[in-house]
Amino acid sequence: MAWNEPTNEHPRLYLPLTNANPNKPLSECLINDTFSVNVSKTWLESWHTPNNSSPERLCQNLIILLESLAELTILCQENITIFSKNEPHDLVTDTDIGIELLLKFWFKTHLPNHKLIGEESQKPILKTNDICWYLDPIDGTANYAAKKDNYCINLGSTFNGKPYINIVYHPKTKSYHYQTPKTVSKIIPPSEKKRLCSEFYPHKLKEKEIYETMLKKSQWQAYQTQALGVSLFEMMNGNCTAFYKANAKPWDILPGAAILATSPFWEIIFFTKDYQNISLFSNHIDFIAYLNNCFKTDCRIGTLIITPKNTPKIKDIIIETLAKP
Repeated sequence: MAWNEPTNEHPRLYLPLTNANPNKPLSECLINDTFSVNVSKTWLESWHTPNNSSPERLCQNLIILLESLAELTILCQENITIFSKNEPHDLVTDTDIGIELLLKFWFKTHLPNHKLIGEESQKPILKTNDICWYLDPIDGTANYAAKKDNYCINLGSTFNGKPYINIVYHPKTKSYHYQTPKTVSKIIPPSEKKRLCSEFYPHKLKEKEIYETMLKKSQWQAYQTQALGVSLFEMMNGNCTAFYKANAKPWDILPGAAILATSPFWEIIFFTKDYQNISLFSNHIDFIAYLNNCFKTDCRIGTLIITPKNTPKIKDIIIETLAKP
């Protein structure tokens, strides 16, 4: 059967199955009863007739949608098909692609003037006055494929050089953090346990060496979740004290960084690949052009560093170690 939208008469949401084709139209996607969940009237209202009259209402609608999408990820985890992308450790599943297609469909229907940059599908060209959204439908796909709990849905945006609406949703705990121009979820102060987090594939020996050097210099503890969004989520929960990631992709880091940026506890630093220090949320014409160029290649945009304002030494250690050839 072909995919159809859930309705009041048939309130069931199906994962669109694409066989690893992220640019497949929803109308051509197939469905399987195994990969479907019932949805509420409230969900159907947010899907079909959302009141997006303010950023706060829009955020509320997105959280409602993510609740059922998160439920769908859990249901699909046991039996979903797993594919490899460009590298052996770089995985994608039909869940990643299906969730992205569903949200792209919703944005195109209800927010056609917004730009959505999804991890799995073709990237639009950004302009300085755009509301730019970044989506990672399954942040931590390797964990997800291994039937682990450490994965999340990242959905975040910038507008006029500032964070706009940002959500990190953790399906297994049914919990989330969010930020809008007027509201933000509760952020816990930095952990006193002095935990330094970075994420990289186990076979990346150079990155492992850099991380171990930082741990030795700082005498801090290692902290890793194998999912960037989850690591930033744990910073919001007070379980991680400092974070860095080199060669990051925007959908992995921007939603979490935007939420943490609302807190008085953190210093957030971003460097482009050519070592320009600029706000991760900037809409400067040169930075937007830089992002568009990155999206033509590997989508890696630069290095993010987040450290406690009251512990500047760890920031210096991270920057000095990363600067060494």
